Amino acid sequence: MEKKYRADNGLGNFFWGIMAVVLLGILVYRVVHKESLWTVGLYFAFTVVFILSVTIKEYAITDQNFLEIRFVLKLFSRNRRIAIGDMVGLKREKKNQLRIDKVRGFEVIRVKEKDMEALIAELRERNPRIRMPERED
Repeated sequence: MEKKYRADNGLGNFFWGIMAVVLLGILVYRVVHKESLWTVGLYFAFTVVFILSVTIKEYAITDQNFLEIRFVLKLFSRNRRIAIGDMVGLKREKKNQLRIDKVRGFEVIRVKEKDMEALIAELRERNPRIRMPERED
């Protein structure tokens, strides 16, 4: 059975939401004043689809030892997978950000603060070779 952890998407979605509301306001204004609304309607539709396709819904640790990054809408991006065996280090960047050092490169994920410790514990249990520096609080 896979374990799931909620993502924390930060302020990015908030600003895209403001953009969508502004475009919706312009669209309504153009409908009321009987102006051409194709371009604004297209921009609004693209903005909504973009928000849904890049918003990370959750992180799941699968039975095949992958950390899978799942999106709300799998239109532009498939669920990405990070092999747990490729992880060599974990470092807590901020209260909700975790840096995962892999054999090649690194990945920074944003997890709900309450799920951070459980995710770290599960990853270290699955791959005991993962190094993690002691906290400097």
